[in-house]
Formats: sequence, C-alpha cells, structure tokens
Amino acid sequence: MLTCADEPEVTGEVWNLYMGSFTDPERIPRANLDRALSAGGFLHVFRDEGEFIGFAYGFSNSGIAFLVYLATVPEVRGRGYGKEILALLRSMHPDERIFLVTEMCDESADDYGMRVRRQDYYLRNGCSRTGCTVVTDGVVMDTMAVQGELSVDEMSEAVRYYEDVHNGRLRALAHRHSTKSVGTLSIGDAIQS
Repeated sequence: MLTCADEPEVTGEVWNLYMGSFTDPERIPRANLDRALSAGGFLHVFRDEGEFIGFAYGFSNSGIAFLVYLATVPEVRGRGYGKEILALLRSMHPDERIFLVTEMCDESADDYGMRVRRQDYYLRNGCSRTGCTVVTDGVVMDTMAVQGELSVDEMSEAVRYYEDVHNGRLRALAHRHSTKSVGTLSIGDAIQS
C-alpha cells in the first residue's frame, strides 16, 4: 500500500533520485530546495511497505500548488505508482488548484519522444494542457493542470514567487507545509501559446 510522509528537508534518497531524474537546466541547488521547504514548500515522500517509491516537491501559496518536481525510482516505473501519486496529491491538496511543468514538446529536441510520452502520460492520468508556457529558472516549460483551472497570470505569479523564495530574494512569512496564503505574489514571465 502506498503511503506518504512529509519531510522537512531533502533526504539523501530524494536527492539521489532528483539528481538522476532531472537535467542540469531543470535542477536548483539543494540549499534552495530546503529554503523553499521552510517557506511554503512541500516534500511528499512515497513508500510502499517501506520501499522508497518516489517524491513530489512543490510550493503552495494563495490556494495554488505548483508541482515543481515529481519522480519515481526507475525500478518501479510502469507499475501504476505515478497514477496513485497523482491521485494522492489531489486528495492531499483538496482546496488548491494544482499545476505542473514539463519540458516543451520541441521537435528539434534530442529527447522529443520522451517529452511527448511524458505529456501523454499526464494526460492519461487526469491532467490537462493549459495552452501556455512559463519560464522557470530560465527554462521555458509547458504547463499542465493537475486539479482545477488556472490562468497564465496565476501560474506565472506562482512560479515567480517560488523562485523568489528559493533563490533567497524574498523571505516568505509562512510556516512549514502551508496550504494557506503566504504573501503577495509578483508577476512572472509567461508566454501565451
């Protein structure tokens, strides 16, 4: 049975999976991950009978959850855990609208096929395309709604606020794993598709 525990900081097993699952342009330093966790971020660690399955790392503010990273260990992929994790995330954040980012489906990308498969996976598991992209830490990413509807401005503001907190430009007045408002958002970079 899949269980979830919230962690106050990035653990070794989460860090190793993070480093193996995301490319250099997508990753941020460990200290930045921990900084965001102390100011509205969440780190849900998933296990099945004690076995580490994966994690979901995100940031909540003003009723919006930005799912920044979602990963499962390679050995369990294709066994339904991702679908279960998405369902758990929806139930754990019932009053929040949730979105995630994925690599743009750019036909010239070396891993174009993987990008398409990843987006198709999310579509099969209840997510929907938003039709817009955001710039997060300098990388242009497609957005997908996990739960609820969001405007490009709302997603851009959520991304910008998360970046300001994890980069240390803003000290949010929030408590650990907040699902309530933690401050005023500023407009971020967005490109309407």
